[in-house]
Amino acid sequence: MRQFWPVNPDDWMRTAAILGCGKRSTGKEGWAIGHAHATGYREADPSVRLLGVDPNPENLEAFGGKFGLPKEDLFASTDELYAKLIPDTVSVCTWPPLHAPMVIEASNRGVKGILCEKPMALNGLEIRQMISTCRKNGTQLAIGHQRRHNPAFNLLKRLLDEGAVGDHWMLEARVGDGWDMLSWTVHWFDMANFLYDATPLWLLAGMDHTGQRRYQHAVEDRSVVFVQYPGNKQAVFITGPSGDPESSFFVRGQRGLLACRGNAVCHFGAEGMTQHEAPAGPIGEFGAACRELFAAMESQAPMACGADRCAMATEMAYAAQESARTMRRIEFPLPVEFAPLEVAQARPSPRLPSGVFVLFADDHFGSGGREGIAEALTEHAGRRPILLAADKGLCQSDLEGAGLLLLYHTQANADLTTRRTLETWVEGGKPLVLIHAALGAYPDWDRYKEWAGRHWVWDGPAKSAHPHQASELRVLSDANLALAWETAWLPQDEVFIQLQQAAPCRDLLTAQIPEGTFPAAWISRQRPNIGVWVPGHRRDLWRVPAMREGLIALIQATAGAKAPG
Repeated sequence: MRQFWPVNPDDWMRTAAILGCGKRSTGKEGWAIGHAHATGYREADPSVRLLGVDPNPENLEAFGGKFGLPKEDLFASTDELYAKLIPDTVSVCTWPPLHAPMVIEASNRGVKGILCEKPMALNGLEIRQMISTCRKNGTQLAIGHQRRHNPAFNLLKRLLDEGAVGDHWMLEARVGDGWDMLSWTVHWFDMANFLYDATPLWLLAGMDHTGQRRYQHAVEDRSVVFVQYPGNKQAVFITGPSGDPESSFFVRGQRGLLACRGNAVCHFGAEGMTQHEAPAGPIGEFGAACRELFAAMESQAPMACGADRCAMATEMAYAAQESARTMRRIEFPLPVEFAPLEVAQARPSPRLPSGVFVLFADDHFGSGGREGIAEALTEHAGRRPILLAADKGLCQSDLEGAGLLLLYHTQANADLTTRRTLETWVEGGKPLVLIHAALGAYPDWDRYKEWAGRHWVWDGPAKSAHPHQASELRVLSDANLALAWETAWLPQDEVFIQLQQAAPCRDLLTAQIPEGTFPAAWISRQRPNIGVWVPGHRRDLWRVPAMREGLIALIQATAGAKAPG
């Protein structure tokens, strides 16, 4: 307990350190949330002694100037701060990668109250470590979900508890302007938990993810999350696309709809719209959060923003990531302690030949296969191929710096330069992969047919065919392909049958359809640096994991081959 008859006022004056002062600037990463925390501490206790910590001298100077702090209360690091004094409270206002280490350090140093910004941590493991460390040291840990102290949301909760819209609710909350769940929607997750006075049973999510990062961690571009709560209460959260700000947060029930609009709650029911004004509080949301932190430090009073209540909001974000990654609903407690989007973003990179990839292709009658191959290599292998138009021929300069050549076209003739360029490539032992349409290319060039091993017959009684069938790919027992699967189902695609044999082949995969079983991938026995992958007429087929993984495995097999002789 604080003593109220000090000899030296500094012996009992509350001290609050802001870790990560920040500065006001534009853009999503320019918020100086540390200023809001400092204002909150001043509102909660005007006599509080503020301390600032930031490695950026400009940020530190701006913070000190705004709050009138002497230079001796500004620090470039937590080491400098803790060497001088251990503050009563700290606010962790840095970017999320520092949240867990700074909370754990502060608790171990003897800080008795911590207010950590959201998202609480970068993964479930850090959340558990933060909570266990603070519990062991007797540190009060609060999370920056200050909207629990917002008068309008407290009014909304009261109206819901009074049955204004019935017993079974559906909450919908939206965040637009290109934001992501960890940066913003965790506030709405927490608000749903607050309004329902419960934690979710399970959730189901879908995401658009293009590898974007914000605040040094992986984020999604857009997402939709459905959450099931006890008592048949549900919530839907939509993040990313901009919407009507007037309908960004509402709860619907059997008796109407409640919507938060500024400082008011609007009730839309059978008798029309009734607007309820929320009474303004004596201090702001951050001030209320700081005040309850002070109270918890002195009397162990429960906190609305305590980590025991608010950690779930961040866990919901990681559960949503895992649901989108696995295409399954996720039940609580959170079953993973890693960040699923980081796993999706940092997937293993396959071992591939060095140098650029060249895709020598035409549009194959508008099939989209060319674009599908390029997307597959870009997204699955991390290499964007150089696209060369097959009707313009190929020369040595086109392959400068190339490590892999892929063919996907049905050009009837190869000029002398193209022939010599391909011959030099193949005889040099460099990897050449022929994909789908390429088996119908250069029908009058016998050497090309021998490279392919099998080729398409365009005319005559023995001409080839391509029934459109769903098929089952099967890996042959002696294929030695670096694949994690033995069989894979492919949706309807062109399956080549009645190809003509031109040279010995080592078959790797077969495609089974009602008409029979046919070769689907092979390597030339005479030229093991040449591989053939038959499926892939449709663009969307190249989004099937088995297609991408199979092509990558074939590339690896041909790249590891040596030229004969």
